[in-house]
Amino acid sequence: MMRKILFIIAFGTSVLTSCTKNNFIRSGISIGRFDGSLLEYMEHPGHSYDWDSTALMVRQAGEEMVRLFEGQDPNHPEITFFGPTNHSIRRYMLEKKIERVSDMDPDWCKETLLRHICDGKIYRDNVPEGKGGNSVSIVEGGQKYTTLAGNVLWLYTTRGSYGNVEETGAVKLNMYGMKLNGTGKMINIASTNIEPDNCVVHSLKYDYTIGKDL
Repeated sequence: MMRKILFIIAFGTSVLTSCTKNNFIRSGISIGRFDGSLLEYMEHPGHSYDWDSTALMVRQAGEEMVRLFEGQDPNHPEITFFGPTNHSIRRYMLEKKIERVSDMDPDWCKETLLRHICDGKIYRDNVPEGKGGNSVSIVEGGQKYTTLAGNVLWLYTTRGSYGNVEETGAVKLNMYGMKLNGTGKMINIASTNIEPDNCVVHSLKYDYTIGKDL
């Protein structure tokens, strides 16, 4: 009986250690931290469902964008990426009848990606609180950030309720995207504070389509 108990403890410890290694050191899934560049994060096999087309779009955009996503651009050593995932890119490709990412215009890919990138690391909890309006405007609060393409993202946080007590729940990051022509709309953020070595990533929800809202 004692030998059987020791075997169970040893087996359980091995499984726990393996899970911790895979989730934290190799992929960063458990707490959002990833040991590697943004491009390495997107090309990691464990992240292909969300990011493989985004990574292909980066490479299609050219060496300048590859260096930026690898954290090798001296002019932009740290960035924040409001990332469109595979679903957003595939929806655009279906609408435009584009079969492969390699068929997309490189200059368009570069300009589109730059509209989703800001200089520096912008963490969710560092964004001021605000109150959302409708699809046209934000009532008050928050902070405006200019992307590398020159368009403006208006970010603000809100805190939900917990146990029927207001302002005690989780903090949510909200974004109002403004185009260069002055129009804009609310854009839903799916997850926040993913952190490869050189940046912070806030992934956009699957209902977002590139080329339309920013």
